Amino acid sequence: MFVRWLILIIPIGAIYFQYVYSERLVGGLQKSSSNKLKTEMVNLARQQLSSNPHLASKRIRVLDLYTQIVAGTNIWLTFIVGEKQNCTLTAFKPLPYTKKPIEVIYFACNNITSINDAAKYNY
Repeated sequence: MFVRWLILIIPIGAIYFQYVYSERLVGGLQKSSSNKLKTEMVNLARQQLSSNPHLASKRIRVLDLYTQIVAGTNIWLTFIVGEKQNCTLTAFKPLPYTKKPIEVIYFACNNITSINDAAKYNY
């Protein structure tokens, strides 16, 4: 009876494991579709932009959001501010039990100066 049970349960476990991890590469860079994380990162971007009064009130349009699971989460946000600034924000979100806030690793904005830049970002 035990052998029959094992013969049944092992393939089911293997199929489930393959289903769960088929789209994920552990430790790899993944495109994120989490609205909660996107909102959190846009708020963090707004905080970074608050030092520049010209950009602080402009509309933000998110282009890409990527995550990488490490001992926490690395997060990359690419967005356009207003109509002329392409910005990148890189942050690290520690594991929840540490109760530490998200830390900004890198933040930079560049002017979109040409048609090539606009096409590159689907603008």
